[in-house]
Amino acid sequence: MTLGEKLREIRKSKDLTKQQLGNELNVPKDRIKLYETGEEIPSDFYLNAFAQYFDISVEKLQSLK
Repeated sequence: MTLGEKLREIRKSKDLTKQQLGNELNVPKDRIKLYETGEEIPSDFYLNAFAQYFDISVEKLQSLK
């Protein structure tokens, strides 16, 4: 599973739209789409923001399992 797929899976498991997650983290929904499709890789800042918001470690977020 790619990082983008994992982000999408976690977001959907929390029943959040891209817009809702973007509003929570101050990230445009189009940017979240790019992250989820793998067209862009989130910076360390955003990786930390996603991990903190979803209450998981960055390492777990980046793991391909």
